[in-house]
Amino acid sequence: MAILVLFLTLVVGYEGALQRRSPGPSQTAPSAGRPGQARASLRIVTGQQGSIVFLNNVRNGATSDKGELNLDRINAGAYSVRVRTVGYEDWRGRVVARAQGPNTLNVKQVRTSDQAVLHYQKGDALREGGNNEEAVGEYKQALKLNPRLADAAIGCARSLIASQEFEDAEAMLQKAVRSSTGVVLAEAETVLGNLRRSQQLLDESISYYKKALALAGGISPEAHIGLALALQENKRLDEAIPHFKLGLAQDMDTEPILYYLLGKALENQGKNKEAAEAYGGYLRLEPEGQYSSAVQSIIEQLKNKD
Repeated sequence: MAILVLFLTLVVGYEGALQRRSPGPSQTAPSAGRPGQARASLRIVTGQQGSIVFLNNVRNGATSDKGELNLDRINAGAYSVRVRTVGYEDWRGRVVARAQGPNTLNVKQVRTSDQAVLHYQKGDALREGGNNEEAVGEYKQALKLNPRLADAAIGCARSLIASQEFEDAEAMLQKAVRSSTGVVLAEAETVLGNLRRSQQLLDESISYYKKALALAGGISPEAHIGLALALQENKRLDEAIPHFKLGLAQDMDTEPILYYLLGKALENQGKNKEAAEAYGGYLRLEPEGQYSSAVQSIIEQLKNKD
């Protein structure tokens, strides 16, 4: 029973993180997840506190009060970079993180006076802090000024889903679908998958996730994990596990819970050795976390079974 409670608690925590984050699908394959690939570190300097950094459109953290973010365990390779700072235009570029290092990316952002964008950014900041009600207000202000700002509609839908206002979330997502293309459209389809899964409409959610992955060229950790969860809940575990693995590889170790979810799926398949290795990934990223002792206990139980 304790393990079941742990599983449900962690899944709920991941669901909350999904609604707070807006990773979106990447246009290029991420550099993470290739066996034997060298590790690298990357220092990103914006000069501003609270700048949110996305590598291959996966959120990797925010800059400190010194205006810096140090990423110490990314895989070596090329990355697309997006930096968001409230009050500034998003900065986009590319960086190559070399194993030999050191690797430093200096980012210079331009202030924006676009009121729609400013309201949208404030909405994202509020959602990141878990203040969904105020976030919805900011997103709606953004959409009033620019009805075609699909990112704001998607962000608003995420907050509405978190508040279980499913009908309003649906309306926002349909607005986003009508006014977006490419990676933004793929994100809208992903969040539609999240919505349908929240409503326990699993077949529909699976369809939306697959559509999102087709639009994103197969590169969207959020869509892969959402699809894996929907398939698992639909008793299709053999199909779910590959998507857990793909989502985990593309996420680049930003969400320890993904290792737990993979471990639980493998354990349910009776693959105890692989499950223990996956749970070990959770402990590697969260050695002193709230659930670390419970996960360590699960690993010991699996070892005793072998």
